[in-house]
Amino acid sequence: MFPHGWEGRGMRWFLGLVLVIALVCGALYGVGLFLLPNSLAVTRTISINRPRASVFAMSNDLRIAKEWSPLYAQDPDADYAFSGDGPGEGQSMRWVSNNREIGSGRMSIVNSNENQSIDSILDFSNRATLNSHMDFRPGAGSTAVAWSISAECGPGAVNVPCRYMNLVIRPMVERRMDAGLRRLKTLAEQLPNADFEGFDIQVLPVEPQDVLFVDVTIAKSSPTFEDRIAAEADGIGALNNYLASQSGQVRTSSDLVRVFPPPQNTDRYTFSVGYPLAGAPPVRLIGVRVGRTPGGAAVRALFVGRQSQIPAMYQVVRAYMQAHRISQREGEDAWEVVKRVEPSPDASQAEPVEHVEIYYPVDSNRSLQ
Repeated sequence: MFPHGWEGRGMRWFLGLVLVIALVCGALYGVGLFLLPNSLAVTRTISINRPRASVFAMSNDLRIAKEWSPLYAQDPDADYAFSGDGPGEGQSMRWVSNNREIGSGRMSIVNSNENQSIDSILDFSNRATLNSHMDFRPGAGSTAVAWSISAECGPGAVNVPCRYMNLVIRPMVERRMDAGLRRLKTLAEQLPNADFEGFDIQVLPVEPQDVLFVDVTIAKSSPTFEDRIAAEADGIGALNNYLASQSGQVRTSSDLVRVFPPPQNTDRYTFSVGYPLAGAPPVRLIGVRVGRTPGGAAVRALFVGRQSQIPAMYQVVRAYMQAHRISQREGEDAWEVVKRVEPSPDASQAEPVEHVEIYYPVDSNRSLQ
């Protein structure tokens, strides 16, 4: 049925084909082994028009970083769980997704250099392990972010296929990293443009404190700083007169507490000044009242400077809270404690220097990180 000699020619053709395939595979193996890198290394950059402390805060807390990560973009409905003492080194995030490209895995921050760099490891359920490094550099009113992802091909039979796979997935990794950085930029640039780097701001527990207050009202909706200083002096004078009338029966500390509630959209401006009580509350209250500062978790900021500069410090504290996704406790006002007042070191500046602690009561679910 077949021409004479077909079997021999067919066998030679088959063996030739096998030889060609072997030579091609050998060449590809050699190219992969000797010419292709054993690692994947991708770096993407972006400039964000916010101070680097804000950008760092949104990257150093995995609960926030999740929102701009490529993983979240691919499957916002994935299940996430977080562990660790708080943002930074030791914090971990686990995820489980029905999206096969994401699957399940874990991301852990292994090193965090405040406002400068973050190193993390991403483990995709034994499919791959990636190293992540983020670098933050301040610029003129902006932050330069460089994000690098790297991975090493393992030894053995999978080594050369892994090298070729790196060529295939590199463009995809670049696209997803670029998209993630753009989302980080969008989220960060929604924050207040106030720089809290270098300030002593932290979340800590505080005890409630009874305070002997006097309420001061100014018949203006927007009083000047000079109006407030004069009204505060009158309030302190009223407090001192009351204490003098008690013949030493009411004991207070030397700290001064100030509370400035949010404006009420009226033609009057009201605030309170007082001294923390060092003993039992007085029996008779004439022109004064006993109030209490909130207890529990609070953001505390230390400030040293002129009193006229304190409103700007409130903006810094609010920027810190928003960058760290910390919410002020509903229905409770911030307060100040003036610990010490000194003459200005500048002879041309009459306004004294105050050492002030500013407190914001915050939600306990975001406290003591």
